[in-house]
Parts: sequence; structure tokens; C-alpha cells
Amino acid sequence: MMSDAFIHDLIDWIDNNIEARLDLDTVAERSGYSKWHLQRMFKEHTGYPLGEYIRAKKLKKSADRLTSSNEPILNVAISMGFDSQQSFNRSFKRQYGMAPGTWRRHSVPSHSMQ
Repeated sequence: MMSDAFIHDLIDWIDNNIEARLDLDTVAERSGYSKWHLQRMFKEHTGYPLGEYIRAKKLKKSADRLTSSNEPILNVAISMGFDSQQSFNRSFKRQYGMAPGTWRRHSVPSHSMQ
């Protein structure tokens, strides 16, 4: 079915551009569909709301960056398209069950034994 290929291509594009300021309007513009129609199609084919998919991917990328760098949390939040560190913290905690700073402290291995 043509829409399956379309959704697959759209997911690839989202995943490859996850660090850009992606929002529903941007993705809809890229797709050529209205955001309302696109959201219906996306959920029908994936089972996930488009906005939730984008947010989950952004949070996964953020978690990876927090684990692999000393980049300030605010920089990660803003660069991933969150409006504030507070909204980032709320979303991160909802997704992972802990604040970004706690995640970093528990995820980064100690380098003191080098």
C-alpha cells in the first residue's frame, strides 16, 4: 500500500532530522498533507500519535546525549526543541521516571579508575 511506504519514509525523515526543530506543522509541511490528516494517517499506520512519536524520539536522543557528554542540560533541552528546561524536565521525567540530571548521574560510568 502506498501510504505504508509514505509513513515509512516519513519516519526515516523524522529520525534523521530529530535534532531539528520538528513540530507537527513542520512535519505536515514536509509531507504535503494537512497536519490533521497526517496525524490520522500516522496513528492508523503506527498506533502512535505523531506528536508522541516525535517527543519520544527527541527524549531518547536527549538521554543519549546526557549519557555521552558533559553538555549542559539546558543546551540539550533547547537544541532538541524544548521551549524551556522546565518543560524538558517534565517530559523527560514522564518518559524515564527520573529528572535529566539524575539520569546523567546514574548513566555515566565513573572515570576515576582509569
